[in-house]
Amino acid sequence: MSADSLKLLMQSLGEAIVPHNADPRGVVSVLVTETLRFRDKLKAETGSVFTVEDTRLALGGLEAALGGRPMPLNLSSEQRSLAQIWFDRLTTFKK
Repeated sequence: MSADSLKLLMQSLGEAIVPHNADPRGVVSVLVTETLRFRDKLKAETGSVFTVEDTRLALGGLEAALGGRPMPLNLSSEQRSLAQIWFDRLTTFKK
């Protein structure tokens, strides 16, 4: 997954996963930065490739968590981990 395709994926989601009081550009920036960091670390440590589909599924987990629902049970441990990283980053410092 290239940085450009990841950025396009995140931007295409628009405000669907952005909290109402947040700047969408800032949220997309956090999501892209954390995803690239996660992808690179996963590749270096395990040799596994985190795909666009993995990212989409993790976004479903994030959307559920932001909506106060449990993350889907069908997420892999990597997908769940990335969704949790995003959730933590987006909610830890919110106003």
